[in-house]
Amino acid sequence: MSQRSIRVCAGILGLMGAGCTTGRATAPPVEVAAPTPTCPESIAADAPLEADYGPRMHPRHWWPALSPSEFAFVPTNSIEEAFRQKLELAEGSVELLGLEERTSPVTEGGAALVMARPMASGHCIINTWATWLASEVDVSLAGSWVSPDKRLAILLLKLELDRAAGSEETRWVVLGTDGGRAWIALGQPPSHQLIAPSVSLHPTKKQLYLDVKLEYVNRLRLGADGRFVQGK
Repeated sequence: MSQRSIRVCAGILGLMGAGCTTGRATAPPVEVAAPTPTCPESIAADAPLEADYGPRMHPRHWWPALSPSEFAFVPTNSIEEAFRQKLELAEGSVELLGLEERTSPVTEGGAALVMARPMASGHCIINTWATWLASEVDVSLAGSWVSPDKRLAILLLKLELDRAAGSEETRWVVLGTDGGRAWIALGQPPSHQLIAPSVSLHPTKKQLYLDVKLEYVNRLRLGADGRFVQGK
């Protein structure tokens, strides 16, 4: 065998010996982001009930946690949780989150109610109600009622406004939800904020009434559509 042939064979054997280290490098595995959970279509894609938080909080929107800071109209405003309550309806659990927002210094303020369905690893927004007023405002859940068949719930919000020169004002907002959608159960925006000294829910065995006290008590009956109407 010639010297040239010997050199060629030695080169081939050298490559064979190092074959496990001279191959193409294996690319690292590509991490695929987990898809964002989707909300059931049983939640209606309705418009917000009054003021709009924007696309991030529209009905049927999935959100990982109901944190008050996520709902601020202006990020620099202070926002606090006013109340939190859970209702059990035929459609499923409904979580209520009441919020208060204020400017700094306090010259204006807002109030809000977020209605959501707890889901795996997060919440699905049923709908939101929010308002912004030229005054500091405190919001509380003055009453709630769930129908015997758990088909729907009625919510009574109390808004206490701190007007200038010590002149306070109390407003009331009545909302309904069936776990899939929400609605204003008395009036229509912007005239659905009832100004009255006292408003209360009055349930009986077969019917729910809303008592509105002005100069005298005016009793409204809950209709089949989940809204209050005049008459017995």
